[in-house]
Amino acid sequence: MLNQVLQASDWLKTRIANIDIFDEHYQKEGLTNPFYALGPIFYLVWFIVMASGLILIMWYVPTKAAAFNSIFDIQHSIPFGGLIRGMHKYGADAMIIAATMRMYRMFMLADYKPGKEFNIAIGLITLLLSMYSGLTGYLLIWNQRAFWATKVFATFPTYMDQFPVMGDFYLPLVKSLHMGWNTAEGLLGGGAAITQETITRFFSLHLAFSLIPLMFVELYFYKNPQFKRVPINWLKRIIVTAMLVIVATILPAAQGARSNPDVTPLPILSDWYFLGLYQMYKYLEPVVATEITLIIPLSVIFLPFIDVFVTGQEKNIMKRPFILMLSLMGLVCWVAFSFLIIANIANIHNDPPYWRDFLYLLIDVGIIWQLYLIWTNNDIKARIKSAPGAMMLGIIGLVQTFWAWVYYYMARTEMFLGPISQAFAYKLVRGLAGSNATAAEDLVKKVMPINNAYWDYPSILSAESLAKNPNPAGKEMIVQIQSLANNTHTSIDGLFTAIPTFTPAPHASYTSMMDFMLNNRWVFDYNTFIDRMNGLVPNYPVPVPELDWYWMIGGAIAMVLGFGTYYWCNSSKQPLASSQATPPPSTNQETVKSS
Repeated sequence: MLNQVLQASDWLKTRIANIDIFDEHYQKEGLTNPFYALGPIFYLVWFIVMASGLILIMWYVPTKAAAFNSIFDIQHSIPFGGLIRGMHKYGADAMIIAATMRMYRMFMLADYKPGKEFNIAIGLITLLLSMYSGLTGYLLIWNQRAFWATKVFATFPTYMDQFPVMGDFYLPLVKSLHMGWNTAEGLLGGGAAITQETITRFFSLHLAFSLIPLMFVELYFYKNPQFKRVPINWLKRIIVTAMLVIVATILPAAQGARSNPDVTPLPILSDWYFLGLYQMYKYLEPVVATEITLIIPLSVIFLPFIDVFVTGQEKNIMKRPFILMLSLMGLVCWVAFSFLIIANIANIHNDPPYWRDFLYLLIDVGIIWQLYLIWTNNDIKARIKSAPGAMMLGIIGLVQTFWAWVYYYMARTEMFLGPISQAFAYKLVRGLAGSNATAAEDLVKKVMPINNAYWDYPSILSAESLAKNPNPAGKEMIVQIQSLANNTHTSIDGLFTAIPTFTPAPHASYTSMMDFMLNNRWVFDYNTFIDRMNGLVPNYPVPVPELDWYWMIGGAIAMVLGFGTYYWCNSSKQPLASSQATPPPSTNQETVKSS
C-alpha cells in the first residue's frame, strides 16, 4: 500500500514539474520552429491586450446609457483611440488563434509525452480564459449584435436544471440549488434580461479573466527564474506587434448599431470563435447541446492519458491515428459549423444524421486504423505490450455501442436522455413493487390529463392546500396515488428514504421507493416510453434515420475488433514463453563437432 502511494506521489510530482504554461520547456525549439513559439507569442499578445485595455478604461463608461457612445468617442475623438481599440480587439483574436494552434500542435506532436499530460489541461485553460474574456468584452461594446449574442449565450446555463440526475425537474435532491438558473443569474444579474447589472458584471469579469491569471503566472515565473517570459528576439516581437498595428489600421474594429432590446436580429451571431458552437445549438436541443459543451473540454483533458495508454511513448502522428482522427474531427466541425451559420444554409432537420455519421465513424476509423498497426506489427513483445491499448480502444467502442443503444430508443420515442434514463431506471426496480407498480402506472395515466401536477400530491393534499382548495382536480385519484406511495414497501426503500427533498413538511423526506418514483415523475416517464414504443401514441414509434445505422453499427464493429485484438495480443504470450524456454539448436551442433 505504501509503495502504491509513493508511486502515485512520484507520478503526480513528475507531471507538475513538467507543466508548461507558455512552452517554457521548448524555448530552444522555439528559436527555430515557429510552432514552438506560440506560447511566448500568446504571452506577448496578452500583454499588448492588457496594456491597450488599461488605456481604453480611461475613456470607457460601463453603463447602458453611455457605453456605446464612449466606444464611439474612443474610436473617432481620442487621438490614436481607434488604433488602440483595434489592437485590443485583434490582439484578443490573436490570443485565441495562438492558443488554438498551440493545442493542435501539442496533439499532433505529442508534446504531452513523456510525463506532460497536464500541459493539455493548461493549454485548454488558456484557450477558455481567452474565449470567455472575449465573450465578456464583446458585450461591452453594447451594440445590437453583441447584446443579442450575449442574451442567447448567457441563458444556456439554465438548461443545466434539466440534466439527468442533477436537474431540478427530476431530482429534488438538488432542487434548492437551482444550479443552472443561479449560474445565469450570476452572469446576467437580472434573470434572463440584459440589464445594467449585466454590463457591470461583464466588465468586472473581463478584467478578472486577465488580471487574476496574470498574478498566478507571475508567481510561477518568480518561482522558476530559469524560464524567460518571452524567449523570442526583439525582431520577432516587433513583427508580431506590427501585424496587430497593420490589421487594426486597415480593418478598424467595428462599432455596429446601438443595441435595441425590441428588435431581434436574424440570425443572431456571436464573435467568430463561438460561431461553430451557435450552429451546434441549432442542430441539437439546448439541453443536449449544453451537455455536449461540458463534455468536450473534459474529453480533451482525458485524451492525452488515453493516448499514452494506447500508444505509449510514440510521438509520430501517423502511428497515432486515433488522435489524428479526433483532431481532424474537431477542426472540420468547427470550420464547417462556422461557415454554415454565416452562410445560413444549414438544414437543422436533415443535417444532424450526416454530422452524427461523420463524428462517430471518424472515431471508428481511428480505432480500426490504430488496431491495424497492432495487427501488422511482427514484433511479438511489442504486440503483447499493445494488449492494454487494444482493450482501451475496445472500451471506447463499447461506450459508443452503449450510446447507440440508448440513442435507438431516444430516436424512436423522441425522449431526451433525462426522461429516458429515468424510464429505464424505473423499469429495473418496478418488479420490487409487485402489483402496486401496475396500479400506480394506471393511476398516473388517468390523472395526467386532469391534473398534471399530480406528482406534487404531498402539497396538494396538505391541510393548508385543502383549506384553500378542498376539491383539487382528480382528488380521488391523487389520494390513491399518495396511498400507494406510502404503503408500497420494497427491500430498497432505505436508499430512497435517506434522500432529502428540501421541501417543507409534510414531505421533508421520501417514505418509500414508490414515493420517490411518483414524486419525481419517473413513473410518468416509464408510461410515456412504453406507450410510444408500443405504438399506443399516434405516429410512434418513430423510425431511426437510415444514416444513423452506419455509426451505430460502426461502434459495435470497433468494439468487437478492439476486444478481439486484446485477446490476440495476449495469446502471443504463450509462443513467446515457449521460444524463450527452448535451448538454442547451435549448442548441440557444437558439441558434435568437438567430439
